[in-house]
Amino acid sequence: MSGMFTMRGINITSLTVSPCEKEGLSRMTVAIDGSERELEMVRKQISNLIEVVKVVDLRREEAIIRDLCLLRVQVKDSESRSTVMKLAESHNAKIVDAALDSVTLELTEEPEKIDRFVNLMKHFGVKQLFKTGVTAIGAGAER
Repeated sequence: MSGMFTMRGINITSLTVSPCEKEGLSRMTVAIDGSERELEMVRKQISNLIEVVKVVDLRREEAIIRDLCLLRVQVKDSESRSTVMKLAESHNAKIVDAALDSVTLELTEEPEKIDRFVNLMKHFGVKQLFKTGVTAIGAGAER
């Protein structure tokens, strides 16, 4: 499926696949940046694929969108460790591991908030960064 996007010059910003509530099926969340015309073209192309059961277009304002980030941050001394831990707490990041020279954090949040947090942690030195890619569900009534 990603080849279909590439051939049409559509940039995928995130792609996640996971099992869903229906046994034997998987849910694919594809995030793309494009014009309304490009988005409509993608919708139609995906709908025509034999393996696709349903296509749902979730607009940012009508969806709950999350990403998961695991981030290992360098801490040179007790002061930087304390600051990183306080910043993590204020951003609702969990401390999942700690070593003498680093702290590993987990943050599940909107992608933009994760990006801001990662930029903040760059001040201390980001040793490793892993992001799962976005997943989304319609807000309110079932979609």
